[in-house]
Amino acid sequence: METIYDILSKEHKIVLGMFEETSGSISKEALFRIKAEIEPHMAGEEKLYYPLLEEKEESSDAARKAHIEHNEARALMYELEGMDENSEDWTTRLNELKEAIMHHVQDEESKVFEVSRNILGQQKAEELARKYLEFKTSYREKIEAGESLA
Repeated sequence: METIYDILSKEHKIVLGMFEETSGSISKEALFRIKAEIEPHMAGEEKLYYPLLEEKEESSDAARKAHIEHNEARALMYELEGMDENSEDWTTRLNELKEAIMHHVQDEESKVFEVSRNILGQQKAEELARKYLEFKTSYREKIEAGESLA
């Protein structure tokens, strides 16, 4: 059975691949596709995964840092949504977003997952994977229905 690490790693590869496919010139349409992939991912981590890490002293700092990185990515995406995609600032901010996401993925997969494996164990990681996928399905359904995510 898949663990939370398997699922999150696959999703990280998808998002990084979306950035690579664009060869540096990302349109607003491509940004919205990236955002549609990232938002449910971040929300799921924040709702289900990070709270488990925040409970333990050895992983609480990493979870808090990951939350901060998510907020930085959201702020950059929000800023990009309001910009002209032909401006120099667009390219600068887009590169900042890509770098921020790459850094977050590297930290999460090399540091956070390692600590987390020691805390959660195999069974909990598999259970968390199931809950995470259910959460993401519900999250996407709410977005499509125009419902509040609160």
